[in-house]
Amino acid sequence: MPQPSETRKPPTEAEAFYREAVAFYREIEARASAAMKVDFTATLKSLNKVRLPPYGVMTVLGGVVEKLPSGQYDAALDTDEGRVVIRSAKRTDRATDPQFVSSSASLLDDAAADSSVLTPDQLLDQLANAGTNPPCRLLCEAELTRFVPSQHEALLPLLWRYILNHRNSNDRDELVAVGSAIRKYIAIMPMDRMGELAVLLKSGNRSPLPIELEIEVAKMVYRNFEVHPPVDANPQPELAQRLLEIVQAYTNPRILLRDKHSAAASLAIEAIVSMRSSLAEQAWQAAISCPYRWFAELVSDDLDDLHKRWSIDHPDAAAWLGELRNRVVARV
Repeated sequence: MPQPSETRKPPTEAEAFYREAVAFYREIEARASAAMKVDFTATLKSLNKVRLPPYGVMTVLGGVVEKLPSGQYDAALDTDEGRVVIRSAKRTDRATDPQFVSSSASLLDDAAADSSVLTPDQLLDQLANAGTNPPCRLLCEAELTRFVPSQHEALLPLLWRYILNHRNSNDRDELVAVGSAIRKYIAIMPMDRMGELAVLLKSGNRSPLPIELEIEVAKMVYRNFEVHPPVDANPQPELAQRLLEIVQAYTNPRILLRDKHSAAASLAIEAIVSMRSSLAEQAWQAAISCPYRWFAELVSDDLDDLHKRWSIDHPDAAAWLGELRNRVVARV
């Protein structure tokens, strides 16, 4: 029998909330790990449109966890309150403009807050001075650093050199750094130079780009054209052709169910369509012709969302996409 002086005080509201949060995330980890051991055909991408509620505890019924090239993890979960996506770093708004750059004032404020963080100028100097083999951490740090437009022309060739020199690496850390370099490069490169990315997807390279990096290229191409659709159709035909080769290879029914292949194929299709390519109908038809109905629905749902976004700010592009959808549906 405890003495009165030894009686434990009831937890404060903050302590109770913390305990519930810890229990919630332990439950997520346990259930998501179990889900990965079964044939879970739903992809993380198909749940991208769902957002985690701002507070509260939900019961996790099932789900899947995906490891990204950056080493972080995304989780797509079925809960008693519906489907949600949890991202380890931050929630991702797919409609955010990759080309957006914050002001230089905010950069200085961030650097002043933590003296151990390299400023953009210091990071550029270290990347330039490191030659062809800079430390992987510099590339990952560059991805997270906000550079002003005047610094882009100095950074772009440094990122491109690293991508080309290390794309065939067998070292996991270097491939993570290549993924960071690809995402940053495509996010800040001028839209009219997007076609040069075809070099990365060219099938004649001595070894194919790892599928994780193919996903990064297709995803970033889509995100750029999602926000900045071309005024004129078919602006980058060679890049579209390389993306179509991914679609044709990975929508093979014997290939599509393999790890990450459905994500790569769907993103490549959506990138081709967002480019307003002359190959868009052929790419979309590949999804419709696939024997797996869930894959065709996934692509069509994402492109319906693209049409809604374009309808707000880009009516000409939305009209083109509407006509494309009608042609594809007419062939079903």
